[in-house]
Amino acid sequence: MLSSLIDVLAASALVSNALASTIPTRRGLQESKREIINRTELSALGFPVPDPTESYWQVPEHRIANLHTTEELPTNETFDYVIVGSGISGAAIAYKLLNRDPNLSILMLEARKAASGASGRNGGHVRPGDWSSIVEWVDLYGEDEALKIQKLEQECVDDMVDFVQSHNVSSGFHEVESADLFWTKEAFEKAVKVWEYQQELDQRRPEDVGKNKRTVYTGQAARDHWGWPEILGAITFRSATQNPYLTVCAMLEQSLSKGLNLQTNTMALSLSQLSTTTSEGAKWEVQTDRGTVQGKNVVLATNGFTNALHPGIGSTKFLAPGRSQASAVHPSAYSANNSVWSRSASYGDRDTGGNYIVVRAPGDPGEGDVIYGGGQMFSPTRERNITDDSVINEDIALHLHRVGRQVYGYENWGETTDVLKDWTGITCYTEDGFPAVGAMPGEDGLWASVCMNGHGMAWAFRSAEALVEMMVSGEAPEWFPEAFDVKRAFAEGE
Repeated sequence: MLSSLIDVLAASALVSNALASTIPTRRGLQESKREIINRTELSALGFPVPDPTESYWQVPEHRIANLHTTEELPTNETFDYVIVGSGISGAAIAYKLLNRDPNLSILMLEARKAASGASGRNGGHVRPGDWSSIVEWVDLYGEDEALKIQKLEQECVDDMVDFVQSHNVSSGFHEVESADLFWTKEAFEKAVKVWEYQQELDQRRPEDVGKNKRTVYTGQAARDHWGWPEILGAITFRSATQNPYLTVCAMLEQSLSKGLNLQTNTMALSLSQLSTTTSEGAKWEVQTDRGTVQGKNVVLATNGFTNALHPGIGSTKFLAPGRSQASAVHPSAYSANNSVWSRSASYGDRDTGGNYIVVRAPGDPGEGDVIYGGGQMFSPTRERNITDDSVINEDIALHLHRVGRQVYGYENWGETTDVLKDWTGITCYTEDGFPAVGAMPGEDGLWASVCMNGHGMAWAFRSAEALVEMMVSGEAPEWFPEAFDVKRAFAEGE
């Protein structure tokens, strides 16, 4: 049984006003009650804070943002699945479960508003950008496993496109040309070697690779094609941009129409594995600030907040939460006729990496707004091991406000920048860069699809497909990489 928060008192659905609970401690340590846990304490414990920044995508608020499918928390029912988290992972798991069996009973718990975690706070990419790690993956895992990883990423993006198109989702979803851009000769030459290796794989193993044409532009050809005046090279490929908040809310609505019970503003505080299975089949209890619910299975879709809810995996230090930041800005010289604004990009060799850009398309709300993310290198801690997304790092914000004009050039950008919004979100990272998916070892009925490494829109949908297969059949699908298995979090020292 996991160590838990005991004597949870549901004084209010608004955690910021009243939350009675105890401080989670490791096994064997004394637990003490708290009348109120404020934002600082929640953050220190690793739980979602009640007053996060509002992302650009969350305005206006979606109709399901504060939904309680049933007015009261269904504490007297036993659910087939209790899913903790309503981001892309939780939404995709519910969607795929109910597509398989609409008769399933599923309860989803969300600590704050629907889709208010990393999925509603990212930069707007649906981008298969990790293909550039293929050589490293082959060296570490072998060619077959590396190709599974690369193909999963591409097919996850393709599946997201199919979902949006098949359900007529209005989320500003557009397939666009994207690029990895380079300012240094060393980084570009290394990337071209990876591209050449990928081209060889495309020819030699066409059935085992994700389908995406990648094109190299060098020197002036890169500058002419992309329109950025200082780059030395570019590798372009097919990608997509979207309002991620609206896409995930649309996915949740698909499940709501099939019976999903969504309880927002309901913070899961602890998990308890029952000593014996109940007559209704319950194996787990989830304690929340509004009461305790039971499930035959519990699924953690908690990303950067997983360690707080599962001290066991937290003690391994395998999952590292981090705070990411983005800004929405508008360049004064924006013109829909300038093709430089019709693309998205990422680059890793300027300002020591991690920057990405999405532009809102013509006809979308906010046409011409530029979403710029990254900048963690301007934080002494690189924003790691932080779970408070109510705070803006002003040094990072200053970088994000200024860098667009620097990289696009004065002619493209114009004289001024209109800063529309700054926000943060909590992501999660592993040393190997892969999510943690599957059955939690030794805890029957407890499952996870967490820690998407800031790449959830290209990992989560297919990871959800694999997890559902595991939960239903007991076996992972053949196409799913072993490198994603959550068991590796517990492997060290065995």
